Amino acid sequence: MIDKLSFLKLGQEGNAASAEEERLKQLFQNRAGLKKAHADLKDELHLLRDRLKQQEGATLRVQEQLDSLGELLADPVTGYGALVFYQLRALWKIAHTMIAAFAIELTRTQETRETAKHREEFEAQRRTRLADADERLAAVAAAAEEKHAALAARVAECERLTAIWHYFKRRNLQRTLEDLRADCFAADATVGHLHVERKAILSEAPGPFPGISLGARRNINLAIIAYAELACEAADAYGLTARAKEAMARRVHEMRFGSREDCEEIMQRVQKAMGAIANPKNINAAVKGRLDRLRASCEYRNSADTVPTADSLGPASSAGARSSAASPWNVLAEDYWDLYTLLLR
Repeated sequence: MIDKLSFLKLGQEGNAASAEEERLKQLFQNRAGLKKAHADLKDELHLLRDRLKQQEGATLRVQEQLDSLGELLADPVTGYGALVFYQLRALWKIAHTMIAAFAIELTRTQETRETAKHREEFEAQRRTRLADADERLAAVAAAAEEKHAALAARVAECERLTAIWHYFKRRNLQRTLEDLRADCFAADATVGHLHVERKAILSEAPGPFPGISLGARRNINLAIIAYAELACEAADAYGLTARAKEAMARRVHEMRFGSREDCEEIMQRVQKAMGAIANPKNINAAVKGRLDRLRASCEYRNSADTVPTADSLGPASSAGARSSAASPWNVLAEDYWDLYTLLLR
């Protein structure tokens, strides 16, 4: 009894020690988890502090630019130049907006057209498959009717042979009835499968539209390039195409436009150029007139590329001779009106 009680006492002490070890283990795990969470929070705090410093620096730079711009506008000599600078940038933005709207409209129209064509092709394929299924169904149904008619005739013949001397003949006929019934069952199953197939064809929906075709994307890009060339010519009629590009590439402090009278005269030309670019009158006809030239001269890096090479659209042809219809503006090479952001890939 003493030995047994000692064993129970040792077992209880062992259970208590095991529970204590498990509690300590859990405490260490919790401590490790808290340390990791604390380290992650410290890293996040440092990251947020770095971002705050970057944002403060960016805010300070913007404030300096605003202060500098305010000083520039306050000066009677340089103030008009700043107005010209930002009006030239506005001219660039208007041209980009008009070309972007033109590209969106072309893309939407082409997508609608090709989506309808995709659906029509699917419907034509489905009609062909339905006609094939109907033809097979009619043939199988006719064969099934013949087999059912043969079975009915054989059953009727067996029912007529009721005399005792017809016993052997009736038995031979009844043996063939099982084969006829099996044939009828197989024919009915085939008809059922064809009905299921036909129903599945009717319930099919057209697959997702794969997107505008390669040729259409190339044509849209050429039309966008043609529109950009027309915008260059409209702005150049007032001598502002190169000045607008220069204004986009430089800062306001780096450009000079002359006296107040010169600036006012430039601003008047800018307003006229804006009106010319923002007026899409006869733009479609003008673009179509340029597409033939662009199609004839453009080249692509590979068969899957949608944007032509800039060299192939330059003022000179591949032989080096200047084409009479060629545009003096290589809008693709010089990225006029931020053209690359509008082209389809």
